[in-house]
Amino acid sequence: MATVTSLRQLQDLVALSDKLNFTRAAEACFVTQSTLSAGLRELEDTLGARLVERDRQTVLMTPVGSEVSQRARAILAAAQDLAEVAAGARSPAV
Repeated sequence: MATVTSLRQLQDLVALSDKLNFTRAAEACFVTQSTLSAGLRELEDTLGARLVERDRQTVLMTPVGSEVSQRARAILAAAQDLAEVAAGARSPAV
């Protein structure tokens, strides 16, 4: 069975896609830069594709990285919707 990616990894990817900077993406995710970088490397290993081109000064999304980050946005929105539905079921109707 293939390893499943985590929502945390998808959030990190989306933040990096938005910021195109590891430091700012890590700050937005409330993690260290090394944690963000390790999570993205693990995501790339899991998916078997390079998502980000990086060097000391530049961060660029690869074409597949851009596609995956767009799909990650949809997955994250669906997960948020799921949490809201579940929270609504716990609250008594008014």
